[in-house]
Amino acid sequence: MQRAYGVSSFRSSIDRFVAAQADGLAVIEADGRVVATGCCVAYPTGRFGWVGLIATEPAFERRGLATAITEHLSAVLAAHDCASVLDASAAGAPVYARLGFTDHGLTTVMTLGDHVSVGFPGGARCATIAAADIDELVAFDAARFGGERAALIAKLVDQHPDRTFLVRSAGAISGYLVAQESTLAPVLADDTQTLTALIATAVELPYSTPPRINVPPDSEHLTTLARCGFEQRRQLRHMHRGIGGLPGKRSAVAGMVSLGEG
Repeated sequence: MQRAYGVSSFRSSIDRFVAAQADGLAVIEADGRVVATGCCVAYPTGRFGWVGLIATEPAFERRGLATAITEHLSAVLAAHDCASVLDASAAGAPVYARLGFTDHGLTTVMTLGDHVSVGFPGGARCATIAAADIDELVAFDAARFGGERAALIAKLVDQHPDRTFLVRSAGAISGYLVAQESTLAPVLADDTQTLTALIATAVELPYSTPPRINVPPDSEHLTTLARCGFEQRRQLRHMHRGIGGLPGKRSAVAGMVSLGEG
């Protein structure tokens, strides 16, 4: 994955995939070494799952390995009664279209600009998550994301216990954010005030590089994120096979866990 994408590490993402989906990591080997790989995670209560981190060793490109991995992972999802969802690069989208995936809009990758300071909105304050919040957080997330993902959320909180924040409104959770090493993800908020409070907290944390956020096409929060100092870097085609619109209140999703986990 490092050689295919030119990124330093995918270990945290791989650990989450394996924790959430034991059969969701696939590889193709040649001469005893991995030359292609990919991951998937099923959300059976929503009857959909994500395919991501499809990577091919550069010397083995254009041999159909990415297609083989995608079809294998889609079969894994189908075994869990889940349709396949993914976010494709401009180069990958035509390949997925030929496999029967249909276009459902653009996922926007944004990065925080330099010297940004986000003020707290009146009345909204963040708290670090506590163990007693987990069940309520999982239920809040499922109603908006469209599928229950307790194992994935538990792994995220375990990886980032002091960087997981939530906001309450009238005693109930109205949003939450996990500040990963370089990504704000997931980020869900029921309103602009909640999202702004979460971002104001997150931008004060240390990062090795400016944090990014991956915004799904049905989010209502693009304008607010831009107002908070995030700038568009690139867009990907959001594609489905075997399902039309996704369930849940998707407009509340400001940031995906990753481009491979939704």
